[in-house]
Amino acid sequence: MRNTFLATAVTAALVLATADASAQSKADWQAMQAQLEALSQRLNRLEAANNALQAENADLKAVVERRDAEMDYLKAQTRELREETAVASNEISKVKGADWATKIKLKGDLRYRHEQISPERVVDGKVEDAADRYRHRIRARLGFEAKPIDGVLVGVQLATGGDDPRSTNQTLGGTGTTKSIGLDLAYVDWNWFAGSHAILGKHKYSFWRPGQSLFYDSDFNPEGGAVTFDRGMFFGGAYGWWITEQYNSDPKGENADTNIFGGQLGLKTPLFGDNLLTAALHYYDCGACKDQSPLYNNSGNGNTTYRVGTDTRNYLEYDYEVLMLSAALAIPIGDLPLTLWADYGQNLASGVEYDTAWGAGVMLGKASNRRTWEAGVFYQSLDKDALYAQLVDSDFGNGNTDTEGWVFKGGYAPAKNWVVNATYFLNTLNKDVGTELDYQRLQLDLNYKF
Repeated sequence: MRNTFLATAVTAALVLATADASAQSKADWQAMQAQLEALSQRLNRLEAANNALQAENADLKAVVERRDAEMDYLKAQTRELREETAVASNEISKVKGADWATKIKLKGDLRYRHEQISPERVVDGKVEDAADRYRHRIRARLGFEAKPIDGVLVGVQLATGGDDPRSTNQTLGGTGTTKSIGLDLAYVDWNWFAGSHAILGKHKYSFWRPGQSLFYDSDFNPEGGAVTFDRGMFFGGAYGWWITEQYNSDPKGENADTNIFGGQLGLKTPLFGDNLLTAALHYYDCGACKDQSPLYNNSGNGNTTYRVGTDTRNYLEYDYEVLMLSAALAIPIGDLPLTLWADYGQNLASGVEYDTAWGAGVMLGKASNRRTWEAGVFYQSLDKDALYAQLVDSDFGNGNTDTEGWVFKGGYAPAKNWVVNATYFLNTLNKDVGTELDYQRLQLDLNYKF
């Protein structure tokens, strides 16, 4: 409309000019009028194009504004996703950490012991009482078990007591000196199929022992490997232990390493209702024991030994090929368990004179939960060369074979994981060879486990 008004005004001006300028010809007027109309049409087209461009610009601006809004929204969503991802990652890390923590089990125990030992001795061919010995001892053990993957258990345990293979006790004294701590356990246990295990390292006994039998010391942890099975009513296994390495510097000599190989086969069966009978046949062979010195602190611990010339080492007189038969009967009496057990062993190696060991006992109750108790009495007789003495209990008969006698034991748990024990050994030393001597030992223990 603005262009039409402009054309009209121009036309009026031209008409007025034409009235004054009579010399203009009609042809010139017509030509000028045509040019004005063409100019007006061009202006109309330009205005239409401009309006179209403005509309397009408005549309483009709206698109840009929408895109900007979408970008702002996406940026906000990205920030939220990053925050949520960080939180989720943290939670996943916590879950993974918690999952790993469930695969590790920390355990240990602490025992404080008061001990009194009352032995006899021989003086000028006569037996007389020796001075009583009093001592306080501690035993501390701390370890863990981990299950890195299903079916595999790894265990490590540290304990007091130095390097004595049959004792982790540490005697207090020595003007407050620091006490020794050593590697007590280090093993891997592979549960390769249901009820069966393969074990390697320094580990606990892999075979069953009846009741409170003292044929083996509970602190001794063998070094080597074992395979076991326990399926239904049958159980058993085989093992190989490394005892000593004998090194001969002479290249023409022979290195006779001492080791023990053995196996056990047993069964568990109900007997007369709820009673459970467990019995097992066990055999072990101490390879390269005879004429060798696989002895801790050079002590035979009751086994027959000899020396060669000026050599100060003790050498074992015999091999140890031991066959054992063990049994235990568990009888529930109300809430109290009653266990009767017996152990018999014989050294089948040639030339052995004192070759038989046996033990039997009864135990009533079990001191474990709060206000529970236990009491028992055992008897044991160990011929001089019936068992490889490096393995027998270190308290009974002062840790030697060629002994016999009684053990009386009682315990009470005032709280869960706390047990107070009293054990009294009334034994005879040198029952087969030498002068018989009385040996008494009283132990009062406070035990805590976690």
